[in-house]
Amino acid sequence: MRITYFTLLLVAATLLCHCNGSNDKNTEECTMTGVWTLQKVTFPTGYTYTYPDKQGYTRCKIYEPDSTFYHVELLSTGNEMIVIPQEMAKYTFINDKCDTLLVENGRFMMNMNFVNDTTYTVHNNLELETWVKIKTMSNSRRNEIKNIVKHNIDKRDSATNNFVLSTSERELRRTNNELLYLLTISLLFIGILALYGWHTFKKNRAIKEELKQIREQNNALPQPVAMAMQQVEQDFFGSEYYRILLGRIEHGETLKESDFDELEQQLKPIYPNFTSRLRHVCHMSTHEYRVCLLLKIGIPPSQIATILCKETSSISSTRSRLYYKVFGKKGSSKEWDNFIATL
Repeated sequence: MRITYFTLLLVAATLLCHCNGSNDKNTEECTMTGVWTLQKVTFPTGYTYTYPDKQGYTRCKIYEPDSTFYHVELLSTGNEMIVIPQEMAKYTFINDKCDTLLVENGRFMMNMNFVNDTTYTVHNNLELETWVKIKTMSNSRRNEIKNIVKHNIDKRDSATNNFVLSTSERELRRTNNELLYLLTISLLFIGILALYGWHTFKKNRAIKEELKQIREQNNALPQPVAMAMQQVEQDFFGSEYYRILLGRIEHGETLKESDFDELEQQLKPIYPNFTSRLRHVCHMSTHEYRVCLLLKIGIPPSQIATILCKETSSISSTRSRLYYKVFGKKGSSKEWDNFIATL
């Protein structure tokens, strides 16, 4: 009897040490933090129920380092996942001799045991639950599930309202949004082009109509009036003012702002509608306007370049640019000169 009693004591001490040592090792090496899904439930009769079940349901718990856990049911339907929130609460461990107790939201689950770093078992009432750690869930999916639990914990019966997009569907939605953005920008761009085209068309039509009216007015002038205007023009080009101005230009002298003001005043009696018509058909800079004034009195482009301290090519570009601004199409600098002559 003494041997048997001693043997029993030795075996009990060995088991106790083994339990404590094993427990210490597991709690040191294993951690609850992460995502865990229920793999199976084993009943006292030996029957085992595996997850996901035939309907596609499984249970998932997300344990956070701050001792908060999120419990949901997941239903996979092809590329979609329905999240049914169960609870969000605190969890903790209680070590009691050989048993490690997992406490979730005040409920005790006995015989908590880490099988390894990716599997733990726990007795929930009389059922043995086996949970497996999932390392493939992305942080974005994890945060989606947590947010659903936080904001829908009171809507557990509204599973269809708690919908999480799958990765492929999320990519599809982002692609669709990008396509929608590009389509919107394209339509906006096309609309701007169409509006610009319509504006240009109306402007060109108005200019053509105005030029037509100018020609008709010139042709309708009585012969004495036309001859009188022609004589005024000839008098200007034979005037002392024009002779002095032309001499200054031929000697390469640049003109001051006051010179251009005086030239504009000299041209008013001769071409009374020149400035108003020119500014009506085209909004232009001071430089462009002065080029037109000099063209109107017959100054060649090379001398205009000298007067305005520009290259001759720059004066040619200015004339071509003005033609495009007025008529909405490319034209030569000579064509602009002919247009100035009609005003």
